[in-house]
Amino acid sequence: MNYKYKRMLKILFMMPYEINESERKTQILLFIPFGLIISFIFSYIIGVLIGGNFILFFPIFYLMIIGIAVVFYFWDRLDEKYGITPVRSSQLTLLYQGVVIWLLCVSPAFFFGMLMLGVMSGNIFFGLGGAVAVVYPIVGMFLRIKTFSDDSRVIGKKKVVLPDRERPLVVPKEALPDIKLSGKEVTETVYGFGFLPISYFIMAEALGVYTIGKGFSGINSYLINSTPSLEFIIASIAIGLLIQTVYLFPDKLNKIVPIELRTKNGFLFMFVMVFVLFGISQFLILIVRALTS
Repeated sequence: MNYKYKRMLKILFMMPYEINESERKTQILLFIPFGLIISFIFSYIIGVLIGGNFILFFPIFYLMIIGIAVVFYFWDRLDEKYGITPVRSSQLTLLYQGVVIWLLCVSPAFFFGMLMLGVMSGNIFFGLGGAVAVVYPIVGMFLRIKTFSDDSRVIGKKKVVLPDRERPLVVPKEALPDIKLSGKEVTETVYGFGFLPISYFIMAEALGVYTIGKGFSGINSYLINSTPSLEFIIASIAIGLLIQTVYLFPDKLNKIVPIELRTKNGFLFMFVMVFVLFGISQFLILIVRALTS
């Protein structure tokens, strides 16, 4: 294999900020056949494992490939507007706002995937509800992308008193943007977990998929025998969307709760709150059922 083909194979698995615009176009062209093969393989494996028609899963995986290709193609524009290219070598492959963009571009695959689960379960409305529950948090995070950006990792500043030294303090170059020297005091930036998009997406999705899905599935029963009531269906969906919305405004919640949500303990607090809010939502649904029955 000569250098040209080795380079093409390497480009296929590189991040868009590691290659130039011309190479990104080559990368996108390679995605087309490569994506078809990968989508077919994964679809077939899942079809065999769950005993379903693998053709139903093929569009899901290929929509993901298309979503990735869209991000790669518009990388420069997205980076100019949202700043998604990592600026420090110690960071992850993508900045937080980059994760939000990725989720948005693959959200059609998530939506279609939930619909297919509804078709396979014999209740398309449950699949539709699950699709809404999965996509709603992604759209919400994109609309509030500044909240779920890498800037959320910055908790504040702190001062550290330096010990007396015979030799001057040597500060690494990569630390210079975050450290200011003033006499014997060092002012440094304190970083935390921030509002990690993928975590908040998973928590919001887990909170709403059952409640919203169950609300939508009631439409199927309502069309057949007029139960449950239409008011109950609407209320169930509204409650599910409402508890999901809590996780789309962590910055507002951070001003209310007595704990810094951008820290590790804050993340654990939000994780535990998933179970609390789920319990509250089910209690409210029981009340609505009693009032509308």
